[in-house]
Amino acid sequence: MISSDVVLVRYGEITLKDRWTRSNWEHILAANISSDLQFAGLDYRITRAGGRIIVHTADPRAAGIVSRVFGVISASPAITARPDIAEISRLAVEVASQFSPSSFAIRPRRSSGEISIEELSAVVGAAVVEALGTEVDLEDPGLEIFVEARSDRAYIFTEVIKGVGGLPLGSQARMLALISGDIDSAVAAWMMMKRGCTVSILHFDAKPYVDAVSVSRRAAEVLAEWSSGRKMRFIQVPISRGIEKIASSHPRTTCVLCRRLMYLVASEIMRFENASGIITGYSMGQFTSQTAENILAEQAGIEAPIYHPLIALDKSEISDLARKIGTLQIAETRSCTAVPDKPLTRANLDEILALEAELGLKELAKELVGEMSVVRI
Repeated sequence: MISSDVVLVRYGEITLKDRWTRSNWEHILAANISSDLQFAGLDYRITRAGGRIIVHTADPRAAGIVSRVFGVISASPAITARPDIAEISRLAVEVASQFSPSSFAIRPRRSSGEISIEELSAVVGAAVVEALGTEVDLEDPGLEIFVEARSDRAYIFTEVIKGVGGLPLGSQARMLALISGDIDSAVAAWMMMKRGCTVSILHFDAKPYVDAVSVSRRAAEVLAEWSSGRKMRFIQVPISRGIEKIASSHPRTTCVLCRRLMYLVASEIMRFENASGIITGYSMGQFTSQTAENILAEQAGIEAPIYHPLIALDKSEISDLARKIGTLQIAETRSCTAVPDKPLTRANLDEILALEAELGLKELAKELVGEMSVVRI
């Protein structure tokens, strides 16, 4: 049985960038792929050619590993051939014979070299028909045989494994992701990782009102599996003192002011982490408190950009992503006992700012930053 000797790695948005950016991001992507393959213990070599990263390995695990690297749109285990139509035809016949298809199609692609698309289709297709007696069906074939021809070699494959897409992790600025242990926040962090951002994780320890430290830690560990070898900082800040102060004075505003306090703390920690923004798992209207008015009151005047990558997704879409990432089975929705029976849904910005000043939340935020603890995952 003939087996693959390379994995063809395709990427998308990188090709649209200027020459310097494209070269830089290709280098980052190749390094991330290398890190994941090395972690899995594979024997491999990486080269780059004509809009492809090529992983030279016969290990059958390689394509699956590569497809989980941010920036990869697809990967194909392939067989390398000389740019010779006779050799390509012979190998295509060997590949087809492994499947015994009722019908087939040759899917040719040429980036350079002397062999034409028409020659690949006609000559290679005729060789398969002659050898196996199977018929050509370009509309709904039982087997697709892909052939990519270049000036120095050709690649033959039958499988295209979909990748996660996005941009190479590390090609964009670092972000600070707020993780609460629920489904949404870990997915939000992953979505920004998909856009090339490395992340530090910030969890607010709200015991005794809610205890989600361990589940948040486990979610961070899953996210670290997507980080291509980069260590992830898991930061904890105790916030129960702030919750108690707010809830005992102005209970209906507890959720809005607590969230505002979190942003004040996060904006301070963001600077320590050399991060360029804060990530939340907000989805518009998913919870009673997640209204446009409340979001405005929570974030107005916060000296940091705040990103909500899930803002327009519904719960089923978020859950599907969590399942793909590996955090769905970890996540727990735990009720915070400080949430009032009738929380504000249309907070007044001026009132919230006045209460913030009355309670001294900015000063409290600076105190809480001094109580943070950090571990590397």
